Amino acid sequence: MKNIQLPFIVLIFGTLLSCNQGSVNSADATNLEKIVKLQNERFELPQPGAMIPPVPSIVLGVKGDSTVSDDLTIVWTFVLEGIPPYIGISVPNMSAITNEEYIALKLIKEHGEFTLNVPDESWLTEFDRIDMTASSSMDKFAANNLTRLPSVKIDAPGIAEAAIVLECKVLQMHFLPPQRTVFFAEVVRTSVHPGVTDDAGNTGSDFFNVEVAGEYFLG
Repeated sequence: MKNIQLPFIVLIFGTLLSCNQGSVNSADATNLEKIVKLQNERFELPQPGAMIPPVPSIVLGVKGDSTVSDDLTIVWTFVLEGIPPYIGISVPNMSAITNEEYIALKLIKEHGEFTLNVPDESWLTEFDRIDMTASSSMDKFAANNLTRLPSVKIDAPGIAEAAIVLECKVLQMHFLPPQRTVFFAEVVRTSVHPGVTDDAGNTGSDFFNVEVAGEYFLG
């Protein structure tokens, strides 16, 4: 843990002195004590981390080719824009299981499209199994009793059991050292189970049995 108390105190005092023409009144001193106390209650992690919970891990579906069947895998996702609906995904370059090129990465590059499938609590076990098995070893749809859902605007398969399915077309691809590739994509179609949203496309937390602040607009 780094010792940051002294530089922090010097910085605050310097700011207060500058703002008050060389004098620190009682209110400033009280506020300073509060800030220093709050700062000292925090601790710095040994390594910086991308800790922005919740991190939305979603099931990606991508069309296969002559060498591999349609693939399902877990990816990190993030929203880029609401209107138009742009999203991003982060895909490993190498499989942690086989130490070979990540099959989903190869297929996304080949086809330029994919689905994102949002699970609910009814198939979290299948979600974990998809994450922990190599795509080359099995048909992940059959192995997890999940149903292929034909897409309407792309060729990549969705998951019929998924509460929300996004059909996406790749806009840009960027290599992110040391071992990931990031794709920016446009959501060209969104379909949901009955009860997930209201008629306007707004959904809260009830359907997923989680607590969130506000509501989400699916578009």
